[in-house]
Amino acid sequence: MKNIYYMKYKNKYSSCLFRRNKHLNLLDFGFQENEKKFLNKINKEPISEINYNELADFIETTYNFTLSILDKYSSPFSKKTYTQPVLFTILGLKYYLNMSFRQITDFIEFSDKIKAFFKIKKAPNYSTLQKFFKRLPTNMFERITSLIIAELKIKNGIVALDGSGFTCDSADKYYSKIRRNERKHYTKCHIAIDTTTKIVMHSQALKGPRHDIKFAKASIRAMKKYKPSYILADKAYDTESIRRCINKELGSTEQIPLKSNFTHGVYRRKSQKTFQKEIYNQRGLVENVFSVIKRIFDGTNKSKSTRLRNKETRLKTLFYNIYRYNIIKN
Repeated sequence: MKNIYYMKYKNKYSSCLFRRNKHLNLLDFGFQENEKKFLNKINKEPISEINYNELADFIETTYNFTLSILDKYSSPFSKKTYTQPVLFTILGLKYYLNMSFRQITDFIEFSDKIKAFFKIKKAPNYSTLQKFFKRLPTNMFERITSLIIAELKIKNGIVALDGSGFTCDSADKYYSKIRRNERKHYTKCHIAIDTTTKIVMHSQALKGPRHDIKFAKASIRAMKKYKPSYILADKAYDTESIRRCINKELGSTEQIPLKSNFTHGVYRRKSQKTFQKEIYNQRGLVENVFSVIKRIFDGTNKSKSTRLRNKETRLKTLFYNIYRYNIIKN
């Protein structure tokens, strides 16, 4: 009886018996041919390398921009093992991949393609990157940003202002809460973006908490050379002095909604007629930029001192500009 049962249900594929019922494999229903076709397709058409291409573009663009800004070596007496553009690009790669200094060193050592691109035999030690980060001049941020703006030919656009905080505590949130040791300070970052390209045209970073008004006039005056048509900001910027700075010094039109308890002034009364909600709605793009910076380059600063946290925050906005530049160009 047992032999007859197997002869009747004989199958070349694997199957199992449970009591008197036979459970067939999916291949019993003709799925083998589909599987072969799929495997042949994968072998002929390899998986897309879009992630690698984005990474390669970021490395190449960062390196090319830095070549024209930084000197090859920081000192004539340096060991001349690694150039400053190479170290800066590795630093950008660290933030792009959200790695520590030790991890990015291991990553570079493992990647022969990256070492070949930089023309180096071995990855720099993590302490070399840390020392380079500490002595990195902050004036180069504006110089690279100016190159990006010139390449994209940003003129007479609409500029949006806003600020956001970057946390400084890398401790576990649960541990900090039960120990009642949560840090209340953070790094306050303020940016001015072009709403057409979403490029950060000016950035500032200071220890927070700090009100956005304290950043506003410096950002507005930094936009004077670009001659924007409109300056967009939320109700936090609703002061007569800020409106006067935009109208008189820049010759632009401010798009700032009035507070419910505002006191009358010359430029506030004027704004009641010039305010256009369709233009002001573009202010939300600055929130989008902050979201991308924190999602890709991390919203938590790992540096210990206030000076380095401020520098780290501004570095993230610079690397965001390079990332955004590649998206626009491609």
